[in-house]
Amino acid sequence: IKDKDRFRSSVVGFVCQLHNLIPTLTSQENVEVPMMGHASPAERKARAKELLELVDLADRKDHLPGQLSGGQRQRVAVARALANNAPLILADEPTGSLDSKAGRELMFLLQDINRSQGTTFLVVTHDTAVARQTNRVVVMQDGKIEREDIVGDPLEEDLKMWRHSDLGE
Repeated sequence: IKDKDRFRSSVVGFVCQLHNLIPTLTSQENVEVPMMGHASPAERKARAKELLELVDLADRKDHLPGQLSGGQRQRVAVARALANNAPLILADEPTGSLDSKAGRELMFLLQDINRSQGTTFLVVTHDTAVARQTNRVVVMQDGKIEREDIVGDPLEEDLKMWRHSDLGE
């Protein structure tokens, strides 16, 4: 592949544990960054607006990362990863820096995007609770696949778990 950067930006999106947002740019501007060189300013702005709505942060578009909660910063990172319509998003410990509630909300968001847009998320995690919220779990040790499991419908399983926890069961 001659243009590896273009390939990566159009085929693979990235979400890192610590979001890696540019601290001097607003949420809107951070989402626009991967589209630079691929879309006009008007197209970038419209796409970023659409993605911030998707992750329920349209009202925070003018906020800097330091003005956002950890969960909000991570949702901006998800929007940024989706900016160029990459069919695959690599998420490295995306809930690692979040509290359990924000982590569950982020996983629900990824599941919803997977279902509604067909985007594949490859989530790397050491957290078994996060792994149980996926469709498929591949356990690796020392670079080798140890085991592979197909999980039931993770959204249905999580909704059952939340219903029980909300009822105090």
